[in-house]
Amino acid sequence: MWLLFKLINIFWLLASTYFWVTALLPIGPLLVMVNVAMIICLGMLSLDIRLNRQVGLTFLFITLITIWFCYIDGIAMGITTLLMYMPAIYIMVLPAAYQKDLLDFTTKWYAILLIPGLFLYGITQFVNLPSLGEFVHPNYPPYLNYVLYIKTTFDYGHLERFNSFFLEPGHQALLSTFLLMANRYRFMKCKWLWILGISIILSFSLAGYLLALLGFILLKIRSVIQVVVSAILLTVLVIAVQNFSGGNNALNDMIISRLERDESSGIKGNNRFAGNTDFVYQRSVESGEALTGVKERTNMELIAGAGYKIYIINYGYIGTLLALFIYLSMIPSKPDYRYTISFLIILILCFLQRAYPAWYSWLFPYVIGIYLAKAEKEPDENESAQPADLSTNQ
Repeated sequence: MWLLFKLINIFWLLASTYFWVTALLPIGPLLVMVNVAMIICLGMLSLDIRLNRQVGLTFLFITLITIWFCYIDGIAMGITTLLMYMPAIYIMVLPAAYQKDLLDFTTKWYAILLIPGLFLYGITQFVNLPSLGEFVHPNYPPYLNYVLYIKTTFDYGHLERFNSFFLEPGHQALLSTFLLMANRYRFMKCKWLWILGISIILSFSLAGYLLALLGFILLKIRSVIQVVVSAILLTVLVIAVQNFSGGNNALNDMIISRLERDESSGIKGNNRFAGNTDFVYQRSVESGEALTGVKERTNMELIAGAGYKIYIINYGYIGTLLALFIYLSMIPSKPDYRYTISFLIILILCFLQRAYPAWYSWLFPYVIGIYLAKAEKEPDENESAQPADLSTNQ
């Protein structure tokens, strides 16, 4: 049953991040099946389930945000929200050894699934391979379907961005970044992290680059000398990219140039909002509607984007704070403060441009990361299970 739980875990991790196989399926039935299956697996395992204050607080805030979403968007949306957050609790109650095994399994198999796509991505830059036809999603350009890689037909002007089997390169880059954070960038201990790092680089995702780099700095840079050396190396790299081929290269056009100042958006890469989003957001702030979310939903098709303004327009400051309280309530007692605060900073920065706090690709790496950091900081022999204990529950 433990192996089944791990398989369900990685399935939902991918599905919640817009894995193409499940992208067109109704989310309601998927959520019900995932939650029921996880609960059954946990119920059939002989585990010392951890029910503590953090679990109670987290369930309380999940209940509150469920009630709030019912009020804002109806009962169906409220139940969907409840089922999206609940798997985080199933991870919280696991013993530390099971959490560690779950992270290792997920990281390994996620990386293995990325490898065929990386090869196909490289080959199709130069050769037109036969595909299984087109995969079409109403919100995206058509993709050529290679199963473990869907090749976009969108013209980026240079190299294509690697999105693997997800609908967006940014989805892939952020999931890979969060798993790097959960594994604390321990490339020497886990060889699979190199695959994640490569996938982020080839995504040409500005958010992925910045968050992965910032996460590394927050966790690994501990002295002034390291800061200075890192700043020098980064400056040299930026200059080299800007001057390679006269600046006419993918990294410069898709990453470096997007960090230049722009009068309308601050920097050119700050383009997460479109249509009338800025106008509606500003109006909601001035009228006070931003507190609870915009009530009048006519012409909402003119609101486009994925960042914090969209979230506040839909759910208000109250919904935003409830989501933050869920993440704060998950923090275990006596945590590794540096690691936990660093992960929270990364998630908050991600929220600014891609506000999906209920996604399992946020919840799983965060929960398992902060709990394993605590377990490593203060190992508890009573919670630790031997490898043999895990094997009996396969």
